[in-house]
Amino acid sequence: MRYFEDFRPGDVHELGTVTVTAEEVLEFGRRFDPQPFHTDPKRAEDSPFGGLIASGFHTQSMFMRRYVDGLLAYSVCMGSPGIDEVRYLRPVRPGDVLTARVEILGATPSPFNPTTGTVKPRCTLVGADGAPVFSMILHSIFQRRPAGAEVRHLSSMPAAEDPAGCCGCGPEGGKTAPASDRRSPAMSA
Repeated sequence: MRYFEDFRPGDVHELGTVTVTAEEVLEFGRRFDPQPFHTDPKRAEDSPFGGLIASGFHTQSMFMRRYVDGLLAYSVCMGSPGIDEVRYLRPVRPGDVLTARVEILGATPSPFNPTTGTVKPRCTLVGADGAPVFSMILHSIFQRRPAGAEVRHLSSMPAAEDPAGCCGCGPEGGKTAPASDRRSPAMSA
């Protein structure tokens, strides 16, 4: 399990990919954001977007699923007090394959509760061309490592001990960048 102490500023965690489908775009749009460019392929062609696009809230939800599956499911996350700087940078279209990643911007022990701390990751979905389509800065509360428990950073954890299968970041090939190169090529551009 990951605790607050397992997240260090500068770490980048790859969380795998998500493929956008027309069916999901339409279903989400019709249920939660019924604007024509999310719900009606014909009318979407006449919109400023020139075709069907995912709702920004759907895009954010796609990221959140990768975050849970690739990182939170193997941690002691205790929720979130909020999100900053949500940005929908480019339209997301059916057929897009998006890569989810988080870069740890900071980690602060709670001044009120000695058993928790807040991790601040920049969360992004990146298109096949390497350009981000979505970003937000999240605040996630994690439990502190219990007293007496061994402290090991994820980059030193052998894969066989890692329940997620690959550096703790998920079954779809997510990866924590090595300590010597914590920024992926797409993030440093």
